[in-house]
Amino acid sequence: MTDLLRNPLLQYLARLAPSSQLTMRYILQDAADRLGFADCDIAEVPWHRLEPGHVIALVAALRADGYAPNTSSLYVNAVRGVMNEAWRQGLIEHEQLLMIREVKPAAGSRLPPGRNLRRSLIRELMDVCAADPRPQGVRDAAILALLYGTGMRKSESVDVNLDQVDFQERSVQVLAKGNRQLVKYAPAWAFDKLQAWLDLRRQHLPAGERDDSFLFNRIRRGSHITRARITKHAIYYIARQRGAQVGAKIMPHDFRRAFITRVIEEHDLSIAQKLAHHANIQTTAGYDRRDDNERRRAVERFDY
Repeated sequence: MTDLLRNPLLQYLARLAPSSQLTMRYILQDAADRLGFADCDIAEVPWHRLEPGHVIALVAALRADGYAPNTSSLYVNAVRGVMNEAWRQGLIEHEQLLMIREVKPAAGSRLPPGRNLRRSLIRELMDVCAADPRPQGVRDAAILALLYGTGMRKSESVDVNLDQVDFQERSVQVLAKGNRQLVKYAPAWAFDKLQAWLDLRRQHLPAGERDDSFLFNRIRRGSHITRARITKHAIYYIARQRGAQVGAKIMPHDFRRAFITRVIEEHDLSIAQKLAHHANIQTTAGYDRRDDNERRRAVERFDY
């Protein structure tokens, strides 16, 4: 506890969600390596001794290695976060903090990652799951339907408990980024897939045993439904595996992108923002994955 109270890096990490802690720990370790502390544990790096020149050199090294501007920004923000904690602990003067804050990450932008999953592709994914005679087929269909039907993140789907699901309202309560408790809604067909999975799971329960409190189970080889909650890595694997079966490279977050894109197409950006629970509408706009053909057709309709 003493180390946590006195160490600006540990204080910074403690403020983050567990999933963000892993990402920022990796980033800060790489930053420390680039700053000449390759042989040090990041908790032992004297972060409070960093000068603006160190951060400028870090940005230059990332640019030289071809890192995207967004990644450079992530590194700079991580260092700033640690330095903010150093200032709170009285390890650096406010002037030093301000000078470090003035160092800007690499400018520019890149085309957004990910893809839009069209409705025809979603139907193909449901078909390959339906063709799988194992319990995995029913479970995977429910997982993918929930990801696409609600736009939730894979981490949110993993953490959902059974008592957070309302079949009458067709809603799911999730604990989202920033420790926010949210309610997400899904179409009837997605809840049909979810009900089919729960019915199958209950059929495999030993006599007299209660149902699991969580939503999705790990399934071992031999189609054995365990009493353990599925992991985020498994969600990633399911998306990649089912995508490969339909000839597409799919990441779990692509379902969220597709959900938001479809809402923008069929409604408008403000509705998509509300359903995605984004604080900034520009964040929602960044999820728009309507393809080049649609944009080209929009431009071609302009007359003079």
